[in-house]
Amino acid sequence: MSQKATLSSMTGYGRSEGRFENWSWVWEARSVNGKNLDMRLRIPPGFESLEPKIRKLVSQKIARGNLQISLTIESEGGEGSFSLNTGLLEMLIEQGQAYTETGKVGRPRLDGLYQVKGVVVDDFQSASDPAFEPRNSAIIESLGDMLNSLAAARAEEGRATEAMLASCIDSFAILAERSKTCAGAQIEQIRIRFDEKLKDLLAENIPEDKLAAEAALLAVKADVREELDRIDAHVDQARKLLKAEGPVGRKLDFLSQEFIREINTMCSKSSDIELTQIGLEMKSTIEQFREQAANVE
Repeated sequence: MSQKATLSSMTGYGRSEGRFENWSWVWEARSVNGKNLDMRLRIPPGFESLEPKIRKLVSQKIARGNLQISLTIESEGGEGSFSLNTGLLEMLIEQGQAYTETGKVGRPRLDGLYQVKGVVVDDFQSASDPAFEPRNSAIIESLGDMLNSLAAARAEEGRATEAMLASCIDSFAILAERSKTCAGAQIEQIRIRFDEKLKDLLAENIPEDKLAAEAALLAVKADVREELDRIDAHVDQARKLLKAEGPVGRKLDFLSQEFIREINTMCSKSSDIELTQIGLEMKSTIEQFREQAANVE
Protein backbone atom coordinates (compact mmCIF):
# COMPACT_ATOMS: atom_id res chain seq x y z
CA MET A 1 0.00 0.00 0.00
CA SER A 2 1.42 3.39 -1.00
CA GLN A 3 1.96 5.93 1.73
CA LYS A 4 -0.35 8.94 1.79
CA ALA A 5 1.16 12.05 0.27
CA THR A 6 2.26 14.68 2.75
CA LEU A 7 1.71 18.38 2.45
CA SER A 8 4.83 20.29 1.50
CA SER A 9 5.81 23.44 3.36
CA MET A 10 7.45 26.34 1.55
CA THR A 11 10.13 26.60 4.26
CA GLY A 12 13.27 24.51 4.01
CA TYR A 13 16.99 24.21 3.31
CA GLY A 14 18.79 22.01 0.82
CA ARG A 15 22.46 21.26 0.11
CA SER A 16 24.51 19.00 -2.11
CA GLU A 17 28.16 18.62 -3.06
CA GLY A 18 29.65 17.45 -6.32
CA ARG A 19 32.96 16.72 -7.98
CA PHE A 20 34.21 16.22 -11.53
CA GLU A 21 37.89 15.74 -12.32
CA ASN A 22 39.66 18.71 -10.68
CA TRP A 23 36.47 20.75 -10.05
CA SER A 24 34.34 20.64 -6.94
CA TRP A 25 31.19 22.56 -6.05
CA VAL A 26 28.45 23.10 -3.50
CA TRP A 27 24.79 23.84 -4.15
CA GLU A 28 22.73 25.49 -1.40
CA ALA A 29 19.11 26.66 -1.32
CA ARG A 30 16.92 28.37 1.23
CA SER A 31 13.18 28.53 0.74
CA VAL A 32 10.50 30.64 2.45
CA ASN A 33 6.86 31.53 1.82
CA GLY A 34 5.83 33.08 -1.48
CA LYS A 35 2.67 33.51 -3.52
CA ASN A 36 4.42 32.12 -6.60
CA LEU A 37 7.76 30.57 -7.49
CA ASP A 38 10.47 33.22 -7.21
CA MET A 39 14.08 32.18 -7.80
CA ARG A 40 17.10 34.29 -6.97
CA LEU A 41 20.28 32.69 -8.29
CA ARG A 42 23.86 33.34 -7.24
CA ILE A 43 26.17 31.60 -9.69
CA PRO A 44 29.85 32.29 -10.45
CA PRO A 45 30.78 34.52 -13.41
CA GLY A 46 31.09 32.46 -16.56
CA PHE A 47 28.31 30.07 -15.63
CA GLU A 48 25.43 32.26 -16.85
CA SER A 49 24.76 29.82 -19.71
CA LEU A 50 23.57 27.25 -17.15
CA GLU A 51 20.82 29.50 -15.81
CA PRO A 52 18.04 28.32 -18.21
CA LYS A 53 18.70 24.68 -17.23
CA ILE A 54 18.77 25.61 -13.54
CA ARG A 55 15.46 27.45 -13.71
CA LYS A 56 13.81 24.68 -15.72
CA LEU A 57 14.85 21.95 -13.28
CA VAL A 58 13.82 23.97 -10.23
CA SER A 59 10.39 24.76 -11.69
CA GLN A 60 9.84 21.05 -12.39
CA LYS A 61 10.38 20.14 -8.75
CA ILE A 62 9.17 23.22 -6.82
CA ALA A 63 5.77 24.87 -7.34
CA ARG A 64 5.79 27.80 -4.91
CA GLY A 65 8.12 29.70 -2.60
CA ASN A 66 10.84 32.33 -2.55
CA LEU A 67 14.11 30.51 -3.25
CA GLN A 68 17.67 31.69 -2.80
CA ILE A 69 19.93 29.30 -4.70
CA SER A 70 23.72 29.56 -4.73
CA LEU A 71 26.46 27.66 -6.54
CA THR A 72 30.06 27.77 -5.29
CA ILE A 73 32.78 26.23 -7.48
CA GLU A 74 36.45 25.59 -6.80
CA SER A 75 39.21 24.29 -9.04
CA GLU A 76 42.33 22.36 -8.12
CA GLY A 77 44.05 23.42 -11.30
CA GLY A 78 46.82 25.15 -9.37
CA GLU A 79 49.10 27.52 -11.27
CA GLY A 80 47.53 28.59 -14.52
CA SER A 81 43.95 28.43 -13.21
CA PHE A 82 43.72 32.21 -13.67
CA SER A 83 44.53 34.46 -16.60
CA LEU A 84 44.78 38.22 -17.03
CA ASN A 85 42.50 40.12 -19.38
CA THR A 86 45.26 42.43 -20.59
CA GLY A 87 43.00 44.26 -23.04
CA LEU A 88 40.63 45.35 -20.28
CA LEU A 89 43.50 46.20 -17.94
CA GLU A 90 45.22 48.42 -20.53
CA MET A 91 41.93 50.16 -21.34
CA LEU A 92 41.37 50.99 -17.67
CA ILE A 93 44.89 52.40 -17.33
CA GLU A 94 44.62 54.43 -20.54
CA GLN A 95 41.20 55.90 -19.83
CA GLY A 96 42.08 56.62 -16.21
CA GLN A 97 45.27 58.50 -17.10
CA ALA A 98 43.39 61.72 -17.90
CA TYR A 99 41.94 61.77 -14.37
CA THR A 100 45.25 61.08 -12.63
CA GLU A 101 47.01 63.87 -14.57
CA THR A 102 44.61 66.43 -13.07
CA GLY A 103 45.92 65.54 -9.64
CA LYS A 104 42.39 65.10 -8.31
CA VAL A 105 42.84 61.36 -7.93
CA GLY A 106 45.87 59.22 -7.24
CA ARG A 107 47.38 56.79 -9.67
CA PRO A 108 45.62 53.41 -9.50
CA ARG A 109 47.47 50.52 -7.90
CA LEU A 110 47.77 47.27 -9.75
CA ASP A 111 46.18 45.28 -6.95
CA GLY A 112 43.18 47.62 -7.10
CA LEU A 113 42.81 47.15 -10.85
CA TYR A 114 42.89 43.39 -10.35
CA GLN A 115 39.70 43.74 -8.28
CA VAL A 116 37.75 45.11 -11.25
CA LYS A 117 35.36 42.48 -12.54
CA GLY A 118 36.72 40.79 -15.66
CA VAL A 119 40.37 41.78 -15.26
CA VAL A 120 41.33 38.51 -13.57
CA VAL A 121 39.55 35.60 -15.24
CA ASP A 122 39.09 32.12 -13.79
CA ASP A 123 40.02 29.90 -16.71
CA PHE A 124 37.90 26.99 -15.46
CA GLN A 125 34.73 29.12 -15.33
CA SER A 126 33.75 28.68 -18.95
CA ALA A 127 30.40 26.88 -18.88
CA SER A 128 29.58 27.95 -22.45
CA ASP A 129 32.64 26.10 -23.79
CA PRO A 130 31.48 22.75 -25.29
CA ALA A 131 34.62 21.15 -23.85
CA PHE A 132 33.11 21.53 -20.37
CA GLU A 133 29.77 19.90 -21.17
CA PRO A 134 30.51 16.73 -19.11
CA ARG A 135 31.36 18.88 -16.10
CA ASN A 136 28.27 21.04 -16.66
CA SER A 137 26.06 17.94 -16.80
CA ALA A 138 27.51 16.76 -13.49
CA ILE A 139 26.78 20.17 -11.96
CA ILE A 140 23.12 20.07 -13.11
CA GLU A 141 22.77 16.49 -11.85
CA SER A 142 24.07 17.63 -8.47
CA LEU A 143 21.46 20.42 -8.53
CA GLY A 144 18.83 17.68 -8.70
CA ASP A 145 20.29 16.11 -5.57
CA MET A 146 20.11 19.46 -3.78
CA LEU A 147 16.47 19.94 -4.83
CA ASN A 148 15.65 16.47 -3.49
CA SER A 149 17.27 17.49 -0.20
CA LEU A 150 15.22 20.70 -0.17
CA ALA A 151 12.01 18.80 -0.98
CA ALA A 152 12.65 16.41 1.92
CA ALA A 153 13.12 19.33 4.32
CA ARG A 154 9.94 21.00 3.05
CA ALA A 155 8.04 17.72 3.41
CA GLU A 156 9.22 17.32 7.01
CA GLU A 157 8.05 20.84 7.81
CA GLY A 158 4.84 20.08 5.93
CA ARG A 159 4.04 17.12 8.19
CA ALA A 160 4.01 19.40 11.24
CA THR A 161 1.90 21.97 9.37
CA GLU A 162 -0.55 19.29 8.25
CA ALA A 163 -1.06 18.14 11.84
CA MET A 164 -1.86 21.70 12.93
CA LEU A 165 -4.25 22.23 10.01
CA ALA A 166 -6.07 18.97 10.78
CA SER A 167 -6.36 19.98 14.44
CA CYS A 168 -7.89 23.33 13.44
CA ILE A 169 -10.45 21.63 11.21
CA ASP A 170 -11.39 19.14 13.94
CA SER A 171 -11.92 21.99 16.41
CA PHE A 172 -13.89 23.91 13.83
CA ALA A 173 -16.12 20.91 13.07
CA ILE A 174 -16.97 20.59 16.77
CA LEU A 175 -17.99 24.26 16.84
CA ALA A 176 -20.08 23.78 13.70
CA GLU A 177 -21.98 20.92 15.36
CA ARG A 178 -22.53 23.04 18.47
CA SER A 179 -23.94 25.85 16.37
CA LYS A 180 -26.65 23.54 15.02
CA THR A 181 -28.00 22.98 18.55
CA CYS A 182 -28.39 26.69 19.27
CA ALA A 183 -31.90 28.11 19.43
CA GLY A 184 -31.07 30.46 16.57
CA ALA A 185 -30.49 27.49 14.25
CA GLN A 186 -33.65 25.54 15.17
CA ILE A 187 -36.49 25.58 12.66
CA GLU A 188 -39.15 26.28 15.31
CA GLN A 189 -37.24 29.26 16.68
CA ILE A 190 -36.64 30.53 13.16
CA ARG A 191 -40.38 30.31 12.46
CA ILE A 192 -41.27 32.15 15.68
CA ARG A 193 -38.78 34.91 14.94
CA PHE A 194 -40.08 35.25 11.39
CA ASP A 195 -43.72 35.46 12.59
CA GLU A 196 -42.83 38.20 15.07
CA LYS A 197 -41.08 40.26 12.42
CA LEU A 198 -43.94 39.70 9.98
CA LYS A 199 -46.50 40.95 12.51
CA ASP A 200 -44.48 44.13 12.91
CA LEU A 201 -44.57 44.62 9.13
CA LEU A 202 -48.31 44.02 8.94
CA ALA A 203 -48.88 46.62 11.63
CA GLU A 204 -47.22 49.22 9.43
CA ASN A 205 -49.88 48.87 6.68
CA ILE A 206 -47.29 48.92 3.90
CA PRO A 207 -48.29 48.14 0.27
CA GLU A 208 -48.81 44.47 -0.57
CA ASP A 209 -45.98 44.23 -3.12
CA LYS A 210 -43.52 45.80 -0.69
CA LEU A 211 -44.82 43.53 2.08
CA ALA A 212 -44.11 40.46 -0.06
CA ALA A 213 -40.57 41.66 -0.76
CA GLU A 214 -39.90 42.44 2.92
CA ALA A 215 -41.31 39.06 3.97
CA ALA A 216 -39.02 37.25 1.51
CA LEU A 217 -36.04 39.21 2.85
CA LEU A 218 -37.01 38.34 6.41
CA ALA A 219 -37.21 34.65 5.55
CA VAL A 220 -33.67 34.74 4.16
CA LYS A 221 -32.25 36.68 7.11
CA ALA A 222 -33.95 34.55 9.73
CA ASP A 223 -32.60 31.20 8.50
CA VAL A 224 -28.89 30.38 9.04
CA ARG A 225 -29.19 26.73 8.06
CA GLU A 226 -27.96 27.39 4.52
CA GLU A 227 -24.71 28.86 5.89
CA LEU A 228 -24.32 25.91 8.27
CA ASP A 229 -24.77 23.47 5.37
CA ARG A 230 -22.11 25.25 3.33
CA ILE A 231 -19.78 25.29 6.34
CA ASP A 232 -20.18 21.49 6.61
CA ALA A 233 -19.30 21.19 2.91
CA HIS A 234 -16.20 23.35 3.42
CA VAL A 235 -15.08 21.13 6.33
CA ASP A 236 -15.34 18.07 4.07
CA GLN A 237 -13.41 19.85 1.32
CA ALA A 238 -10.66 20.91 3.74
CA ARG A 239 -10.17 17.32 4.90
CA LYS A 240 -9.96 16.12 1.29
CA LEU A 241 -7.36 18.75 0.45
CA LEU A 242 -5.22 17.69 3.41
CA LYS A 243 -5.12 14.19 1.90
CA ALA A 244 -4.66 15.29 -1.71
CA GLU A 245 -1.47 14.96 -3.72
CA GLY A 246 0.38 17.90 -5.18
CA PRO A 247 0.45 21.59 -4.23
CA VAL A 248 -2.78 22.64 -2.46
CA GLY A 249 -1.70 25.85 -0.72
CA ARG A 250 -3.68 28.18 -2.99
CA LYS A 251 -6.81 26.04 -2.63
CA LEU A 252 -6.50 26.04 1.15
CA ASP A 253 -6.13 29.81 1.18
CA PHE A 254 -9.22 30.23 -1.02
CA LEU A 255 -11.18 27.81 1.16
CA SER A 256 -10.20 29.81 4.25
CA GLN A 257 -11.75 32.89 2.66
CA GLU A 258 -14.93 30.93 1.92
CA PHE A 259 -15.11 29.80 5.55
CA ILE A 260 -14.80 33.37 6.78
CA ARG A 261 -17.46 34.58 4.33
CA GLU A 262 -20.00 32.02 5.58
CA ILE A 263 -19.20 32.73 9.24
CA ASN A 264 -19.61 36.48 8.73
CA THR A 265 -22.96 35.95 7.02
CA MET A 266 -24.13 33.61 9.79
CA CYS A 267 -23.18 36.09 12.51
CA SER A 268 -24.84 39.00 10.70
CA LYS A 269 -28.09 37.02 10.41
CA SER A 270 -27.99 35.64 13.95
CA SER A 271 -30.15 37.14 16.68
CA ASP A 272 -29.07 34.43 19.12
CA ILE A 273 -26.22 35.37 21.48
CA GLU A 274 -24.95 31.81 21.83
CA LEU A 275 -24.84 31.30 18.06
CA THR A 276 -23.00 34.59 17.59
CA GLN A 277 -20.41 33.66 20.23
CA ILE A 278 -19.83 30.30 18.56
CA GLY A 279 -19.46 32.10 15.24
CA LEU A 280 -16.73 34.29 16.70
CA GLU A 281 -14.92 31.18 18.01
CA MET A 282 -15.23 29.62 14.55
CA LYS A 283 -13.73 32.72 12.97
CA SER A 284 -10.78 32.67 15.38
CA THR A 285 -10.16 28.99 14.62
CA ILE A 286 -10.29 29.46 10.87
CA GLU A 287 -7.88 32.41 11.11
CA GLN A 288 -5.39 30.02 12.75
CA PHE A 289 -6.06 27.58 9.91
CA ARG A 290 -5.44 30.30 7.33
CA GLU A 291 -2.20 31.34 9.00
CA GLN A 292 -0.85 27.79 8.84
CA ALA A 293 -2.14 27.27 5.29
CA ALA A 294 -0.11 30.29 4.13
CA ASN A 295 3.03 28.13 4.51
CA VAL A 296 1.74 25.26 2.34
CA GLU A 297 3.10 24.88 -1.19
